[in-house]
Amino acid sequence: MNIRTQRIVGLLSLAFLALPNVNVAATASEPFEISGWIPYWRAEKGIESILPNLGTFTEVNPFVYTIKQSGGLNEASSLSDAQWVNLAAQAKAKGIKFIPTVMWANPDAIDDVLRDPEKRKAHISAIVHEVYARKFDGIDIDYESKHARTRPYFSLFLKELYTAMEYDKWLMCTIEARTPLDARYSSLESIPKDIEYANDFAEINKYCDRVRIMAYDQGRIDLKLNGSNAVPYIPIADKAWVEKVVLLAAEEIDRNKIVIGVPTYGYEYDMFPANDGSGKMQYSSLWSFNPGYVDETAKKLGLSPVRNSAGELMLVYPAAQSLDPAIPLPNATRVMSWSDAEAIRQKAELAEKLGLRGIAIFKIDGGQDIGIWNTLLAYKGKSVAMGNSGSVAGAASDPPRAVKTPTSGTTVKVAISAPTRNLYFGVINEDVRILQKFLNTSGFAVSAIGPGAPGKETNIFGTATQKALIKFQVANSIKPATGYYGPITRAMIKKLE
Repeated sequence: MNIRTQRIVGLLSLAFLALPNVNVAATASEPFEISGWIPYWRAEKGIESILPNLGTFTEVNPFVYTIKQSGGLNEASSLSDAQWVNLAAQAKAKGIKFIPTVMWANPDAIDDVLRDPEKRKAHISAIVHEVYARKFDGIDIDYESKHARTRPYFSLFLKELYTAMEYDKWLMCTIEARTPLDARYSSLESIPKDIEYANDFAEINKYCDRVRIMAYDQGRIDLKLNGSNAVPYIPIADKAWVEKVVLLAAEEIDRNKIVIGVPTYGYEYDMFPANDGSGKMQYSSLWSFNPGYVDETAKKLGLSPVRNSAGELMLVYPAAQSLDPAIPLPNATRVMSWSDAEAIRQKAELAEKLGLRGIAIFKIDGGQDIGIWNTLLAYKGKSVAMGNSGSVAGAASDPPRAVKTPTSGTTVKVAISAPTRNLYFGVINEDVRILQKFLNTSGFAVSAIGPGAPGKETNIFGTATQKALIKFQVANSIKPATGYYGPITRAMIKKLE
């Protein structure tokens, strides 16, 4: 099912569920989706690793775009390089979405750009230009560490980007995991009354086609799990914690949009007794690593990893025996915990059980457990029951985007004057709105619902406007029928007035 069909079905489902006294099971069988981020800092290794296994994925995400202080885009790895061009071509040939990620983690700069209407508009224009000029299937927004005060402006940014992207591109959103408050605090009484979040889940649900939850880097944030698991316990992503995170998100986000972010890396810590004499253990973070690093360490020390209570692999030994030149803390124990193919399989199984859209792998960089490929292959082509139970669907005022095939044939006269300026793909001005109104009332609808639909015309000349204009040109024997609005098309409209 393509993006347009999915959005039409989603809207019809919402309308049906809104009827009084209707009891309906909100489930449907959909393909299980697998996406993977390829980081710019290991682009060559990542692409080399994913290409032989590309058919396993439904989407690939080059992790390449960063943001300048001003809000302009920066390519940390040029997507014009042969390796990226080859990946994009092979993905297209296999019907796999090619959707780069825009990553931003400067909270002050994010707030400055998104709260300013002109800066926000320029930022959106830069993103949209990249998507259409380079023929991406969409864009993945990963804006992290935002201030709570930025929340309404981030939601407005997503709304405006969603509209500007028109009807045939995907807007993916990658967000931080949110741990339930009763697991973050020792008691209900200790939960602060003034907690604010930087992400508005309900708004994100309206405008994002997929919501990828970064369900990793758990550490010691879940006090309940910390207390119920034997030490050492400092996981990357305990399946029990991931389930808590996902179910909390599903209270406001449709399950058929939720994707579990799954790690392929690990962390190394020093563990030592707390100085307060409590007998509790403290952990000092050292660094992250790929599985190959721990394999080498285990071999040299003559140790075997064990599977811990979080479902991950773990290696524990006296820090004094460390092969790394870093001086260990006195009496410390070295703890290495990482996500291997089995841990990834458990997350995929959880996504399937909860009726979620799928999983997103962070990261594919050549250093992941090679067993991951067999794990993912088991989910290739699998259909799962997508459930929306307990989630809040998008508002009717901002319905899913879709394009209705315009009616060709007889042109209908309308009382709309032909725009006087030449118009073409990428133009943003009020003459575009006039052109859309003409097309909508002449039997060549720009869109059936949402932005561009009758009564909701926009000032953006995107793919849907271009396609509708081409159909008008073909129906009226205008050559060449390229979707360019110029003197010939303008003359035909005037003739029909």
